[in-house]
Amino acid sequence: MTGKDLGALFNQKTVENALKGFRFPADLVGKHQKVQEWITSLRSGKLTKVKEVSLHGQFLNDIFQTVLGYRSIIGGDRWELHAEQTIADGGGSADGAIGLFHAKTEDSGKVKLQGRVVAPIELKGVTNDLDRTASGRHESAVDQGWRYANYTPDCRWVIVSNYREIRLYQTSKTPAYYQRFRLEDLADLDTFKQFYFILCRDNFLPATADPKGKSRIDQLLVESANADEDVTKKLYQEYKQVRLALAKHFLHIVPEGLSDSQGLVGDHRNVALIATAQKVLDRILFIAFCEDRGLLPEKTIQKAHDHKDPYNPRTIWENFKAVFQAVDKGNSALSIPGYNGGLFAHDPLLDEQLWVSDSLCSHLNKLTGYDFASEVSVNILGHIFEQSVSDLEELRAQATNQAYDQKKGRRKTQGVYYTPAFITQYIVGVALGEYLERQEKALWEEMGIDQIRANAVRQRQRAEIQFWERYRDEVLTQTRVVDPACGSGAFLIAAFDFLNRKYEEVNERLAALQTEDESGTFVGQRSLFDLTKTILNQNLYGVDLSPESVEITKLSLWLKTAERGKTLTYLDDNIKVGNSIIADSAFDPTYAFDWEAAFPEVFASGGFDVVIGNPPYVRQELLTPFKPYLQEHYAAYDGVADIYVYFYEKGLSILRPNGILSYIVTNKWLRAGYGEPLRQFFAGNAVFEQIIDFGHAPIFEDADVFPCIVSVRKPESERAEETEKPEAWAPVQVCPIPREHLENINLPQYVNQEGYKVPWSRYGKEDWSLEPPAVDDLMHKLKLKGNPLTEYIKSKPFYGIKTGLNKAFLIDDATKKKIIGKDSNCSAVIKPYLRGQDIERWTSEWQKLWMILLQSSGDHLWPWSGQSVELAEQTFGNTFSSLYDHLKPFADRLKKRSDQGQYWWELRSCAYYDLFLKPKLIYQEIQFHPAYCYDTGGYFTNNKNFILANADLYLLAVLNSPLGWWHNWRYLPHMKDEALTPKGELIEIFPIAPPTDEIRAEVEPAVQQLIEFTKANQEATRDILDWLQLEHGIEKPGNKLSDFASLPLDDFLKEVKKRRPKTAGSLGPKPLKELKEAYNDYALPIQQRCAEGLTLEHRISELVNQAYGLTPEEIDLMWKTAPPRMPFQKPSNLNV
Repeated sequence: MTGKDLGALFNQKTVENALKGFRFPADLVGKHQKVQEWITSLRSGKLTKVKEVSLHGQFLNDIFQTVLGYRSIIGGDRWELHAEQTIADGGGSADGAIGLFHAKTEDSGKVKLQGRVVAPIELKGVTNDLDRTASGRHESAVDQGWRYANYTPDCRWVIVSNYREIRLYQTSKTPAYYQRFRLEDLADLDTFKQFYFILCRDNFLPATADPKGKSRIDQLLVESANADEDVTKKLYQEYKQVRLALAKHFLHIVPEGLSDSQGLVGDHRNVALIATAQKVLDRILFIAFCEDRGLLPEKTIQKAHDHKDPYNPRTIWENFKAVFQAVDKGNSALSIPGYNGGLFAHDPLLDEQLWVSDSLCSHLNKLTGYDFASEVSVNILGHIFEQSVSDLEELRAQATNQAYDQKKGRRKTQGVYYTPAFITQYIVGVALGEYLERQEKALWEEMGIDQIRANAVRQRQRAEIQFWERYRDEVLTQTRVVDPACGSGAFLIAAFDFLNRKYEEVNERLAALQTEDESGTFVGQRSLFDLTKTILNQNLYGVDLSPESVEITKLSLWLKTAERGKTLTYLDDNIKVGNSIIADSAFDPTYAFDWEAAFPEVFASGGFDVVIGNPPYVRQELLTPFKPYLQEHYAAYDGVADIYVYFYEKGLSILRPNGILSYIVTNKWLRAGYGEPLRQFFAGNAVFEQIIDFGHAPIFEDADVFPCIVSVRKPESERAEETEKPEAWAPVQVCPIPREHLENINLPQYVNQEGYKVPWSRYGKEDWSLEPPAVDDLMHKLKLKGNPLTEYIKSKPFYGIKTGLNKAFLIDDATKKKIIGKDSNCSAVIKPYLRGQDIERWTSEWQKLWMILLQSSGDHLWPWSGQSVELAEQTFGNTFSSLYDHLKPFADRLKKRSDQGQYWWELRSCAYYDLFLKPKLIYQEIQFHPAYCYDTGGYFTNNKNFILANADLYLLAVLNSPLGWWHNWRYLPHMKDEALTPKGELIEIFPIAPPTDEIRAEVEPAVQQLIEFTKANQEATRDILDWLQLEHGIEKPGNKLSDFASLPLDDFLKEVKKRRPKTAGSLGPKPLKELKEAYNDYALPIQQRCAEGLTLEHRISELVNQAYGLTPEEIDLMWKTAPPRMPFQKPSNLNV
């Protein structure tokens, strides 16, 4: 595979625009001349006669130091070019490295070299193919460069060269993407300028060694991505509009004369016509792609569009059909080879009965104007193909008079999301790559290659030839890979690339080992079979519920594998339409899929070797018709399980023993109640090898699905007993990835550096923890030390009041005054309430909001209780007249509530109203910070809060403590933007360690003091904000003034000036003096209370840690593994 297959790193137009504003150095011509010297040496053939190592130093010095401006270690205490860079953790030694390096003199006087490697450099000789695996190695030059990068923290780039070309890779992309500079091309000054702009020191390196620092080329990469996105949107819109126009044309114009000889009537005809419209687009797209990739003559469609024959006038469509036929069968006069494969095969409906107007043909022709060689990458096509499935679904629904809800379209109902290339590449590597590596190792050991004596050269050579031939014939050609939800084919494309490279690697090894036997016959020659056809027909399989997806998958594979003059591979036997998890036609008459019947040759040998993919994320409500079948056929069944659960079990069931499954799918099964049967199934029938958890990282556009990658192996043998866990001793590599690390991530590198081993024996049917062993041990200790919250307080948490219509029952202060002003009796049923955002640490801050609390007649005796609806409404109006007037406009909506009282104006029944009036603890349903507060004001709350009927200040200390937040970050479910949700049974069993009398005696007054400090600070802040509103007209203080005491005086004054209305004019001396006085009177006391409060917080944290029996080492561990938004920073007296 070459970079040309997927695209360069940078958008060419973006690079050209960047060059316009760049100031090149005055000695650019001299730098160009230095490159010319290397070009001359290359063309003379001298470089091929020199050992590669002898040129490394001069190449680094001439190209990177002299031309590109990197300084060496000689001559200064800081430099950017380092030769023979050692890579940490056994990563080897790179030939060079670009980075930010310096020398540090330690106290002992010893000089230590330090710095950050931005790009390792791997150099090879002129005759070396950078993609070819070298003899005696298991990796190519590119592989070596990437290995160095994977072992180098914060490495963003990789440079590989054989003097003929210099390649630049970016570690957040796959090796299939790179920027290539051929040395001879640099003879052209404009090309050299691009080379210099991208790789020169000033542009390539960030200003500082800070890993977050960005260079000009980092920015160029972002600009290129934005340009690609613009192309995607533009091409997609044109593509979509042409499809829509074609479909309308076929549906509304052509059918007037369409023959029914094929039985195409009614809805069946309409669906067929839409599919045919898509086929036209597929044909045009394939031709456009081939034109720009040298597989068809340039501008083939353009010429057909423009061709006019005055002696035999024909429509443009007739010309297009002639092109289609030529692509199918071949046409030597047009220099068009035949490709066949099914896409261009004769279609009676399209080629005989349908026609396309000249204007529509012009729109089709316009699509070919894009540059499919460089401007439109395979990644761009993937996004377009994926979205096309939804578009076709909508068109089909409209054509068959079915309702279509975009929110319930295929992306929603089937959970289809396009998988980014770095994910597909990674999954293929850990599944297919790992499987082949193990098979290779097993065969090598079976044949005893290492047992052959070192001096038996010819015997060893013959043995290795036999090994690689057997590996090719018995392993590679027999490896079966399937994606059971293949979508637009992204995973199969990645698998093709991987296998193609493996076949080429074997060929290269055999070519290097080839020798003559006694008869003079060469053995060990390269295989001459068709690699593409072998991979597509023997290695790759796919199934999808959507016929559109299957067709798009085939098109993707054809675009990937098309070669000039070679017939496209027939794919219908390997890529099929079907419901991967339902085999019974009684439940799915159209798409029921029997795996063994569909792929008998696969299951004759025991099943698939590798299962990969991104299963759909269908919610369980949409599975209702299939649940009886799923319950009968799946051990992982749960009534509320989503569809991916069954893809897991099906994937394992179609694997051969020792086969590997790797999916990217939501992580919810790790802890969800519905995941218990799946977890139990895994524990007894699989061996997990890797779990990579992305949490809220935005892997998929427009979808917050908590993705994780899993790699699972099917055990070699069945369990002897039901309770036996297969290979319980095996380690599982676990790696959580925080969302802030996702940008420009090198996934293999990150997993290699940050992942850790967890014993497979840890996991059973209970919730799965992905924490490192030490953290998991501490979590277990907290559980043992504490009592479940509900046992500790002898009560459970209670929801805030659910009104069913907040707009009617929740009112502001002005509305409350209006209602009471008309009828003072109403004040008895209007109560103060708190929202989620009103809850702060230690205490709340009421915002003068009110709740109309009309209890259900089932809970409270009202004057209207027991009366008929009509009479009760009249009585209610007489009892609370102004309240009735307020609620009456909402009557229709209130009557539709499912959670109302006995009459439409009443709230639902609630047995714990009285608990709101007592001292209690309150916490939010959604928490960004640990915010638990103590309330003695009798406040009610809305449904965004919970209450604990308890006034224990020690309990409040535990819930607000760093240890509590550390625990809950690992314990409670995460929501959007990494908020926590402490609702449900998890908070009920939060472990509360009973305090000693001494701890309680010290904690309670400290907490009470924090409550008082918080109230005082809230009051002072309200006073200042009210004053700023009245005196300075500041209606919207913003975040900074709302926390004015945290600002220095000068910043406070600047913010006041910024927030004052433009009509207020400038601040005179007197107002300025008043502002300074107000700041000193209010801010300084707040700052003092905050300082004292922090001291109290530290002490309370120490006491809570004591209550749980934490050791100093465990406290260190807590702070080392602290989650975001801890209540306060690590105390300075802790050495972490």
